[in-house]
Amino acid sequence: MNVFQLSYLLRYVLVVLFLLFVWYLVSHAISELRWHMKNSVQPSKGYFLMAGENEAAASGAGMSLPLYPTTCIGSASSCDIRLKSKLIAKRHAIIYFFDGFWFIRAATPSIPVYVNHVEILHAIPLENRDIIGIGEASFIFISERETAAEAQLVYENYYQIPQYPKEKAKPKLLGAYICVNLFTLIGGGLMLFFIPSGQDKARTIVLYSFLIFLGVSNLYYFVLPLILKNLDRVLLLVLTQLTLLGMIFQVRLELISAAASESTADTLIGNLYPQGMAIIAGFVLLPVIAVIVANTHVLEHISMACAVITPLLLIITVLFGTGSESNGATLWISVGGTSIQLTEFAKITYLLVLAYFFKNRTTRKNQFIFAGWAAFVFLLIMMLPDLGSAMILLPTTILVYVVMTSEYLTTLLILVSGSAAGTLAFALFPHVRRRISGWTTLWTEVNDSNRQIVYGLQAVARGGLFGRGIGNGSPEGIPLASSDMVFSIICEELGLITGLCIVALFIVVWLRSAKTTIISRDGYSSSLALGIGTLTFVEAAIVISGVTGLFPLTGATLPLIARGGSSVLTIIVLFAILLGLTARREKEDF
Repeated sequence: MNVFQLSYLLRYVLVVLFLLFVWYLVSHAISELRWHMKNSVQPSKGYFLMAGENEAAASGAGMSLPLYPTTCIGSASSCDIRLKSKLIAKRHAIIYFFDGFWFIRAATPSIPVYVNHVEILHAIPLENRDIIGIGEASFIFISERETAAEAQLVYENYYQIPQYPKEKAKPKLLGAYICVNLFTLIGGGLMLFFIPSGQDKARTIVLYSFLIFLGVSNLYYFVLPLILKNLDRVLLLVLTQLTLLGMIFQVRLELISAAASESTADTLIGNLYPQGMAIIAGFVLLPVIAVIVANTHVLEHISMACAVITPLLLIITVLFGTGSESNGATLWISVGGTSIQLTEFAKITYLLVLAYFFKNRTTRKNQFIFAGWAAFVFLLIMMLPDLGSAMILLPTTILVYVVMTSEYLTTLLILVSGSAAGTLAFALFPHVRRRISGWTTLWTEVNDSNRQIVYGLQAVARGGLFGRGIGNGSPEGIPLASSDMVFSIICEELGLITGLCIVALFIVVWLRSAKTTIISRDGYSSSLALGIGTLTFVEAAIVISGVTGLFPLTGATLPLIARGGSSVLTIIVLFAILLGLTARREKEDF
């Protein structure tokens, strides 16, 4: 039995392991999200508003009015505290928690809000026993911690997020953990058999790469939750599985191109060096970033600086980027013989700015400021032109905006503006027109604009449900097989079931980010978690839709799986930030 026959048989084992892994995580993610939606949406403990008898009657509540991480006060039925008065606007005041402090501001600049009988002109922090004036109503802000400290008492009513029962989570997490480790051993071991005899150096590189990855991923799985209590192990498992799949298929594709070469080891090192270094750097930074995010407010403090850094990264790329001759966009900056994509790192800084602006139900003025900034950023993106980043960031922005502001009419206007920008890009950039043309002619003819998608679809069809086995596909006939079209190769060699499982894993990432959004006790953490999960899912959805002909190809790559050092490092950093956000809820800030 040769290695190709062995791979054909082992494909059943790999597909079943992957399917079980995904089943465990999807069922657990859905169950836990539903549980938290029911049990975790609670007011903050230890902080509330004390209302007088008239105000309590106007609000229809008792003397003590609860505060949520973002609390809207007004006469509208959608407000958290509703006051029935002609002097109260529909949305009058916003009280929110940010960076360890409670703040209050007017919902719009024209509406007066008073603190200690002085009208406030901007958001200010609240202190214990501050008197808040809203219309003819007045409230006293109470901090039970400070009140207890003043009375020299020990305050023990710390906020505790309801915990999903461990007995429900443990069996599924254990099953997923076993599956991913078996997948690593079998998939990584199979790669060793594909290396030609006599290439001991190449075999050593592959062997140690997979063993080190296996050791580090297991170390993180057990140690990080000890450092950061209740850190999300599901995200760690998803990150491990997607990174592993990328390693297996990038090594497999590289071995094919070097099969007839006597310098397989040198070829592996040279061609996979950027991706390998990105994985190493990402996994080294992962615990550092997670710990910093979980225990400090560094991200909040640097967010406004990122409003400058984001367009600066894009301007540098516009001025010095290369790659338009072969890729249609000038996205690569050459540094010391290595190409990097600053546009990928700009996604991180963009999300930090997005989260800062929409950490609470922000004013219309701030919305216009963000709209102007975002329009400038998108203009720079289209100058590259980077259709992929635009199509990823726009849906992410819209979802975060609508969830954090409930501004549905404005969201519709943003969608119309996005459509207009897409039409303008089609008119101005030949690269965009070629991609649209290839997509619209996909089912009528094969031409230079759609040949890549057609060959990719044929590969998916050849794979069937279980695939042909790793190494038994025909990736050499598909342009950019290791980057744009890697999803087609996976489907050909491990089947459509594996392809659907990959889609499900990115859905799991979004579900975990949604859970974090629900349980986070400040608006910044909520909006940033939602932004990271949405960006990761949208990027995967756009890439997979492009490969399968459901959407025009955008030039984006499948997160963690496709070839690309900058994109891999960016996604790992985003995972690290999201992991840190999941552990923030253990801090007793409320």
